[in-house]
Amino acid sequence: MKFNFYFFLIFILFTFTNCKKEIAKEEYYIISKKDSISKAEKIASQIPPPPRIPQESKWYSDVVFIMDSKNKVYIYQTEKIVHNDSVDLNYPNYLGLRPENLLTIESDNLNSFIKNNNDIFQIIPIPNKKNSSVFFYIASETDTIKNKALNNLWKLLGKTKSPAIIFVRRTTEEEDIVLKYKRNGDEYNPESIDWSNKFYNGKVSPFTKEYENFEIKTHCLRKAKETFKKHVDAIDM
Repeated sequence: MKFNFYFFLIFILFTFTNCKKEIAKEEYYIISKKDSISKAEKIASQIPPPPRIPQESKWYSDVVFIMDSKNKVYIYQTEKIVHNDSVDLNYPNYLGLRPENLLTIESDNLNSFIKNNNDIFQIIPIPNKKNSSVFFYIASETDTIKNKALNNLWKLLGKTKSPAIIFVRRTTEEEDIVLKYKRNGDEYNPESIDWSNKFYNGKVSPFTKEYENFEIKTHCLRKAKETFKKHVDAIDM
């Protein structure tokens, strides 16, 4: 009887130790680390820099996925209003994003949601059809992405041989503020918010005359959509 008890105890300890090792082995996506490695690899291999991303697409794509640390994914759409090839600024424009624009999906359901709405996302290649390579942004409030939806999405893209191009970045000031209101369920009045000047050239704040004049002069703009509509930016391959 004692033998069985000790055997059971050893088995539990062995299993628990292995579980801890498996958890320790799990790798998370660290945005700053990936950026540093990418830059170092380009320098070491002397790869020519890629074409400059247009200003209105430097932070936003037609569909943006925000992955939080609590296994939820927030999805919203934007649309390009005007385009200007000559503009190259260090900050995004004000989107006009609102809490109701954010669609909330459980991390476990993201891949199914993408499959069921592939006519919108166009991420999964469609058989017997010329497929263009769409691009989209994944954003995170933290530098380390622990949301399991990211790994699940990588697997889906690999399994379906998707030509989609993904950019991973930190959330913008506007996304952070809208997410806060979305989670708290508070009334959202963007004009009453004390916005920083980290928009466009880093010297203008939304809802000011300076911002309005700069936006008119820049002629480069992307805005949030109220609902999901069929259209995504595509890059012909």
